[in-house]
Amino acid sequence: MIRRRSLGAALAAVPLASARAQPAWPTRPITFLNGFATGSTIDAVARSVGRGLEARLGQPVVVDSRPGASGNVAVQTMLRAPADGYTIGLAPITLGTNPHLISVGYDPQADIQLVARMSAVPVVLAVAAATGLRTLADLVAFAKQSPERLTLGHGGVGASGFLAAHLFARIAGFVPLMVPFTGTAPVYQAMLAGAVHGTFTPVDGVLPGQVAAGTMRVLAVMQETRIAAFPDVPTTREQGFGPEVDFRSWHGVMVRPATPAAVKARLFEAVTAAVAMPEVREGLQRAGVEPAPSASMAEAQDFYLGELARWGALIRALGIRPQ
Repeated sequence: MIRRRSLGAALAAVPLASARAQPAWPTRPITFLNGFATGSTIDAVARSVGRGLEARLGQPVVVDSRPGASGNVAVQTMLRAPADGYTIGLAPITLGTNPHLISVGYDPQADIQLVARMSAVPVVLAVAAATGLRTLADLVAFAKQSPERLTLGHGGVGASGFLAAHLFARIAGFVPLMVPFTGTAPVYQAMLAGAVHGTFTPVDGVLPGQVAAGTMRVLAVMQETRIAAFPDVPTTREQGFGPEVDFRSWHGVMVRPATPAAVKARLFEAVTAAVAMPEVREGLQRAGVEPAPSASMAEAQDFYLGELARWGALIRALGIRPQ
């Protein structure tokens, strides 16, 4: 009897001992893939949050920039890595737009999991001060005077400014002439030179200086609340538009869905805690970015799937076909 009890106790302890023997995550450095160039706003977000993750997880977090194909090079790199949590990716808004614009080489619903959102970037409508446009109503009236009268610069098909411009124009009832550039800086240069009237753009570190200098004017913030960067600028809601024109660029952390549940749970907790750290929040705000953490992993994934649907519908309505 004693031997049976001893054997039973020993066998019962095996699963517990095995569980304790499994190494906790993480036990080595983590690679944080960023699909955009070093020095970009997204890169600044990755490095700020990466430092917070190091503090929370106790392991180095190495930001690895793999620019190309609107962030898709980094996504592909993550998908080729083991699903063990040691290769994670920074997920920008292009994660919701690329599948409708280019051949991404993966199933966006089955192959990607957004573990957590971490930040958002307000999008504003800015015009050259020389245009004389002072309100959103001024711009809409000007745009409706004749087809394609209003020229708007953008940093590429599928970029936040491109989508925001088309989203607003469809609701407001006008057709702008969209002029492509290789990035935001050339758009600003074109505005100052009088080549385009304005742009829809995520807030960055350059625009406040131009506004302060009197060369540019911000007419609206495309969300429900005003922002610290431009406290005197009314929102689109305040100027008579509904939530259908709300637009904020965003950033999150993504992994392969097959990543162990315990690892994903720990990563969600670490990202949420990191974004709450004062030094991380300050780093985000210096880049013109607002902390915007998810309430849960499920909420983050639902948000991502909603973005896929929202931008897919707009891109199809515009007649843009995947390249």
